[in-house]
Amino acid sequence: MTDSCAKLLADKGLTVVFIESATAGYLAHRFSVSPYSGDVLMGGLVCYDVSIKKQVLKVPSQLIEDCTPESLEVTRELVIKAKKMFEADLHVACTGLLKPGGSETEEKPVGTFFYCIGYQGEIYDFRSLCHGAPEQKLRSINSLICKSIIEVVTSHTA
Repeated sequence: MTDSCAKLLADKGLTVVFIESATAGYLAHRFSVSPYSGDVLMGGLVCYDVSIKKQVLKVPSQLIEDCTPESLEVTRELVIKAKKMFEADLHVACTGLLKPGGSETEEKPVGTFFYCIGYQGEIYDFRSLCHGAPEQKLRSINSLICKSIIEVVTSHTA
């Protein structure tokens, strides 16, 4: 799925930056091994610990406290901050609960991921629940994000 997504971006001359929390660089890694990586992947930032979200990306502490580090609101803010820091056509951010120890609740169990895609002045929000061992969850969320990128890009006429 990553290669199909990267090929689409390459064919359209688009670049991508990833801001990753729960995926800890997995998305950028998957794109880096694609044959199209040199055309599309600008890079990214891993903000696994909340201190990176606050200190480097300047996500307001109050937002993190009110919504938790693993939330749609914080993920959306990561895209907003990334757009100011990194020049690219797409800004993709992902937070979530890969394994126990985060802000999981009954309504937000382990395996919940939030991701947002910033493209052409819009931010597209997604929430997904992935199952299995951490490695399986990473593969699943990577596939879902790639599918969503394809949908977002192909829904725009450019």
